[in-house]
Amino acid sequence: MVTGYERQHRKNFSYVPTEGADPLTTDQYTKLITHAANKGCIHEQKSKAKELAAVAGMCLVQPYLDYTGDDQAQGEIKLKIWEYNSFLVDPYFRSPDMSDAQFVWCQEYISKQEAEARFPDKVKEITPMSGTPQRYGSFYFLPENYNMARNDLMVLSYVWYKWKKKKKRLYSQSRKQFFDYGGDEMMLQNIIQQIPDLQEVTVEVPCWKLCTVLNEQMMYQGDNPLGFDSCPFIPYFWNYEPHINYYDLRVRSLVRTMRDPQFLFNYKVITNNDITAATINAGWKRKIGAVANEDNLKKSGQGWDVIINDGYEMTDVEKIIPSGVPESDMALAQQMADLIYQTSGINMENWSGQEDKQISSLTMLLKQAANLMVFQKYFDQWDFSDKLLGERLLQVALNNWNAEKVQLMIGEDPSPFFYSKIFCKFQCIVEESDLTPTQQNLQAQQMMDMNAAFQREVFPPSMIIPKLNITGKAEIIEFLQQQEQQMQAAQGEEMNLKHTVEEMKLKEMMAKIHNQLSQARERDARAESNVGLFEERVSEISKNHAISTREKMDALTKLLEAIQKFGEVETFLQSNNLESIKLDEEETEKNARLDVEKSEASKKFIQQLMASKPMQQQPQPAEQGMM
Repeated sequence: MVTGYERQHRKNFSYVPTEGADPLTTDQYTKLITHAANKGCIHEQKSKAKELAAVAGMCLVQPYLDYTGDDQAQGEIKLKIWEYNSFLVDPYFRSPDMSDAQFVWCQEYISKQEAEARFPDKVKEITPMSGTPQRYGSFYFLPENYNMARNDLMVLSYVWYKWKKKKKRLYSQSRKQFFDYGGDEMMLQNIIQQIPDLQEVTVEVPCWKLCTVLNEQMMYQGDNPLGFDSCPFIPYFWNYEPHINYYDLRVRSLVRTMRDPQFLFNYKVITNNDITAATINAGWKRKIGAVANEDNLKKSGQGWDVIINDGYEMTDVEKIIPSGVPESDMALAQQMADLIYQTSGINMENWSGQEDKQISSLTMLLKQAANLMVFQKYFDQWDFSDKLLGERLLQVALNNWNAEKVQLMIGEDPSPFFYSKIFCKFQCIVEESDLTPTQQNLQAQQMMDMNAAFQREVFPPSMIIPKLNITGKAEIIEFLQQQEQQMQAAQGEEMNLKHTVEEMKLKEMMAKIHNQLSQARERDARAESNVGLFEERVSEISKNHAISTREKMDALTKLLEAIQKFGEVETFLQSNNLESIKLDEEETEKNARLDVEKSEASKKFIQQLMASKPMQQQPQPAEQGMM
């Protein structure tokens, strides 16, 4: 029930950048591990580990590289599950990631052929070995110890222990930060030469070392063959309480709380069966000689009569009524059955809605979500273990796969971090994705809800159908894609028609603008001609002034001659008359100039008014058409 819900809502690995890391690289991390997890059945192994944790309380998961598959050069990531009876761990570790544990001892049984394949350089030592699992086996609860008929198995032990070692790292002076490096020495020197800010430093780091023993003979001892220094195991547990001083109570499973009610329920069912089986449940009670045909009492079926002899009453022959189990015993048995789930925190009504036949799917989901609050602690623990597993999987890939293999798996060019072997800072998170049919249906429903919320087709049907659990998806998708192409073609034609109409309107508008511009140029030309006429008139006026000046000079000469001839008084009188005539002429000329300017200004105003009047009257036909 709990593990079934987990299988329906499996979570995938996702990587996000931290400490200013490159987001493109972390996105490629996500694509890489998602591809490896889907190909290597990682999600199925995770669900199996969680199921074993719910049953046995704790199990260990270890990623490794399998060189027996398609890629025998760089290997494929697989997941090894160590059950509760195949490992021995430091009993005093307290951290949920086992980082403070000091040792882990695992043991398994393999054949001699498998041993020679795993250790090809130790064939001479393996050949004389004999398969005696009962002699070298230390984990007595493994099923191989009970198979006495097969004696060709060898005991292979993996002893992991915590240690310290010297490690080369890159240090940035400007950022005051260390970077892990996984390449060779030549590439390291090239990086230091190209990036002056980085320098090589040697630090002491904690690590885990491995000692492999086959039938009490050591096959290997050294660093982790996968290349990383952190703990190679990821614990999946149900209840782990390291502060309890009793070893048998530190690790408890979901099944452990259900064992005692299950024992009481079994006991009560057996007792009720004994009550039923201890009495005669079929037969007849009769007096001797009361029944004439006693053989019919042992028969079954229809059409048989029971004849009572004379002198006997009907009460002298009675059928034996089977003895029933007391109602209190049945109620107690049902109470024990309900207690099995109650002690574990499971409410059957909230999980299945079996008491309400008309319950909707949404109500059932809400009830299940409410019931999960009791198990939220355990789901959070499993999420944390998944996060640790995602980090280990990525460490295995970065330390053992080159950039060319990564390119084939993600389908794009890897970032420079894959080539330089400078590991990008990341954080692994686990979140739900479309891994299971339940999640795919939920995602399809969310897409349809988003289309309804935005009141437009955000996601086309060809994207929603692949997420639904229906048959014939390929034909449906092909049909929908044809419909979408037809709709796109129709929309394209409609858009082309609209563009044509808009283009014609634009051309019409441009023609009107050109017409108005030509009229404006014509008006400007007329204004310039008027200015030329005015300048010509001004020049004529200047010419007239010059003529008048010359005539004045002649008049002045004649005046002086007249003074000498007629006398000064009469001459001055005639001069004043001439001045008054001059002033009258100037006033008349000034008035004429003002009349010309006013006339030009009125003409210009009328032209502007007539030019603006058609533009104001132009929208009226369109408005009338709309009305």
